[in-house]
Amino acid sequence: MSTTPLPPSPRGSHCPPAALLEAMSAGEAAPEATRTHVEGCADCRGQLEALTTAREAFVRARPPELFLRQLERRAAARPRPGPRWLLPVLGACVPLLALLVLVPRLGGEDGVLLKGGAFRVVVSRAGGTPELLGPDAQVRTGDALRFSYEAQEPGHLLVLELDGRGAASVFYPHGSATSAPQPAGQRDFLPGSVVLDDAPGPEWLLAVFSPRPLQAAPLLETLRAQAGRAEPTLSCPDCSVSMLRLQKRP
Repeated sequence: MSTTPLPPSPRGSHCPPAALLEAMSAGEAAPEATRTHVEGCADCRGQLEALTTAREAFVRARPPELFLRQLERRAAARPRPGPRWLLPVLGACVPLLALLVLVPRLGGEDGVLLKGGAFRVVVSRAGGTPELLGPDAQVRTGDALRFSYEAQEPGHLLVLELDGRGAASVFYPHGSATSAPQPAGQRDFLPGSVVLDDAPGPEWLLAVFSPRPLQAAPLLETLRAQAGRAEPTLSCPDCSVSMLRLQKRP
């Protein structure tokens, strides 16, 4: 069974962000003003119904345990090369030099990691099998993404997005203002999936992990201020930041 990509949303600039509709489609709470708007807006209501239908079909066709079995088989079948490169990154909130390391797990396809933890992104396309995404992988409008994050210690997690138009949003927990608790050693996929919109260009995904709860607003503001840069930088006290750049086309 495959899922059908969603058409570009016709919603206007006055409508709530797509991430909030994604959160609602996953059954998460939304502000009263957002719920009221969706009830009275035919475009938003239709998009929410499409997201809900796509999410339910995605979960039925590709349950988390299936993803994990496929990734584990792929990992066992491939040699594990060493790290490809080391890059210096200056923290924005603390004067500390950290190192970005390309993680060799799963054949080096996981993405770029800062200070430990494993951030994985899997894409599902209509008619195709789930695919683990690496740096600069090609994605398209309507592709559905799922995330996993394995931490060595318990903490709190945000997955943020900076798209090619300079818009920043929270992908996990969908549309939330704060991070979600993340247990140590958790290898299951995070709840919910994200359907990509029609914003073209580079799509940055950033997993921010902290021993303490995180507020999304200042991190999103930092990302928006860096729209158009070759590579955004993001940091906070005691945080681990994992970054993956995708190339999105309509």
